[in-house]
Amino acid sequence: MSEQRRSAKAAFLAVLDTLREASEGYLGRGLELELDRLEGLRYLLHLASAGIDFYLEGDPERPRFVRMVSPTRKLGGDNPDAIYHFAPVRGDRSYRITGRRGRECYLSFTIHGRTDSEKLGMTVEPVLADVNDRGMHIEADGRFEVILSPDPQPGNWLQLPGSAASVIVRHFFELPQSAADDPEILVELRIEPLSPLPPRPPLTDEVLTRRLADLEAFIRGSSIELLPLTSLPVPFVSRTPNELPQPFIFRHAGQAAWGAVDIAYAMAPFKVGPEEALVMEGTLPACAFANVMLWNRHLQTLEYRDRRISLNRRQMTFAPDGSFRIVIAHRDPGLPNWLDPEGHTEGTIFWRILLPEAEPTQTRCRLLPLSELPR
Repeated sequence: MSEQRRSAKAAFLAVLDTLREASEGYLGRGLELELDRLEGLRYLLHLASAGIDFYLEGDPERPRFVRMVSPTRKLGGDNPDAIYHFAPVRGDRSYRITGRRGRECYLSFTIHGRTDSEKLGMTVEPVLADVNDRGMHIEADGRFEVILSPDPQPGNWLQLPGSAASVIVRHFFELPQSAADDPEILVELRIEPLSPLPPRPPLTDEVLTRRLADLEAFIRGSSIELLPLTSLPVPFVSRTPNELPQPFIFRHAGQAAWGAVDIAYAMAPFKVGPEEALVMEGTLPACAFANVMLWNRHLQTLEYRDRRISLNRRQMTFAPDGSFRIVIAHRDPGLPNWLDPEGHTEGTIFWRILLPEAEPTQTRCRLLPLSELPR
């Protein structure tokens, strides 16, 4: 066996070793409930699936967009009301993105970069440049073009710094059916290099070794090296169960991560027993989009294909004064705005308020016996 083949094989074995290490180290962090451990194993496989698309098969010379998350692949705090696409890029190349806006209430593009050549992924790639549809020229029929390049270009343009590593496109929807689970929602999106390229060369050991190393780094960074958000000084994260913080816009949070810069987030752990109900009450400011959802311990949405685990504004019932009351309970309380925690007595509540026109207010939370819910 040649030295080159051993190099690629070593990188392949490193991916397997990282998955084994994560099954012990990552899953050993206080996951006492069997459901959390089982979902953790599934999460590691979801990471491998995403990493294969992003890094093993992703080619910054000839990029193409891949869907990041879906009802069957969840990571990084996915969202039932959004469709996300990812493509790898290089800071010394130029690209054209074309597409057509449909029923989205918001569309954005963010360029993310590496701060460490040995690390990459969700929590270590800061936003380097961004634009949303409010700052773009879009044709009357919804068509648009965005140029990514190191040097300025006319029209919709995003600068690619030398450390640029990826572009993420976000399409947000407020519809009666969650967009991520609606096969009728089709996103029209394409990326291509500005300069023509020859056909793809045959795979080499050097290329495969590098891509496998990136895959391994992504899995490791999103599991073994992933620090719990509650251990970080993040302004939109509460450390107290059943107590939501003041929403805070990600752009000002100082986080090097795959966040959406225009969103005010609010996140808190929840603890709700089988005979309890957590009531959330408040109001929403005028904004482009808002929703709330439940995640498991691995920042994955709960099962939204046949349970109500999230609500966008179109799906919520509001009082005449515009206020809302949302109930998390393990069985249907017979009230509007019920969120089903899918058997999870512990998990995460996550709010998104996009482009708020006023400062969002803090949502009030009350834990009650299920039998004492006000009607």
